[in-house]
Amino acid sequence: MIVKELPVPDRLLKTEALAKRLIIGHSKQSEIERDLAKRRAGHWGEIILGNYLQEFPEDKYYILYDLQLRIQGVYFQIDTLLLSSRYILIIEAKNISGTLTFDSNFEQLIRTQQDGTEETFEDPRIQAFRIQTLLKRFLFSNGIQIGPIEYLIFFSNVKTILKVAPGIQQDMGKICKAREFFLKINQLDTTYQKDIIDPTTIDKIAKLLLSKHTPLKINILDEYKLSQSDIRTGVCCPECMCLPMSYVKGKWICPLCQTHSKEAHLEALLDYYQLFKSTITNSEFKDFLHLPSSDIAQKVLRSLQLQKKGTTRNRIYSIERVFPCVQ
Repeated sequence: MIVKELPVPDRLLKTEALAKRLIIGHSKQSEIERDLAKRRAGHWGEIILGNYLQEFPEDKYYILYDLQLRIQGVYFQIDTLLLSSRYILIIEAKNISGTLTFDSNFEQLIRTQQDGTEETFEDPRIQAFRIQTLLKRFLFSNGIQIGPIEYLIFFSNVKTILKVAPGIQQDMGKICKAREFFLKINQLDTTYQKDIIDPTTIDKIAKLLLSKHTPLKINILDEYKLSQSDIRTGVCCPECMCLPMSYVKGKWICPLCQTHSKEAHLEALLDYYQLFKSTITNSEFKDFLHLPSSDIAQKVLRSLQLQKKGTTRNRIYSIERVFPCVQ
């Protein structure tokens, strides 16, 4: 049973908005595009894992995706958590292409591309062990003493080649690729055959985790040391991506492909939400969308039926109501 659905990661949404609106030719453009590709790949790996989990009986596991928890001021994130009557399982999903070599001497994962270039990552086993330790502490601090808590590293790309550094003894038992995942779950079910967590406790743990889920507030501009002046404003054409569109007689018109739209400003407002803040004033709305006047900005704002507070001159509008699916 899915207790917490798999969302599109907030950092991915913010990076997409940033990549689209960053000034063309900016010195950070290549870095942001690389990060965006990695975040899209990572999310796709989580989707593939989620598809595999759909094959499990609904009454066997409680499944929670993308948990953000905190213990004594330390935040930690769990990609996927399975609660069962026999064990708790942390699953870290990875979607990395190329040849991956596990090097326990330096606790790193080395990716080798076809052209021979190498890139290092933290060994995901170290990441998962940290999460395992913190989750145990988290549950104990909330009066829940159960075990065992296991973890798996799931590689979604069937073409990924997994290796170990030569001459090094390494435990690869907690690593699986694609459909090998089902074999690993079967091994866990064989190892832990006794029901030790009753349904009431499982339900209690699930509700606790949901109540303690605390999404991190991400300021994507700060992460890349950018300012508002680095961002292109205006409404983006939904067909050719030209920016900005012009607002004429209640419609947005693309100067390049002549596409007409009555709702193109909604995506621009979502970009504003992702990049800056969850509220906006008439003046900010007018300037960001390149509207011809404050009166027209007021008319468009009124059509969105946003929650607002303050007097007419200093009125602030809340954007969140327009995008309820956004975390």
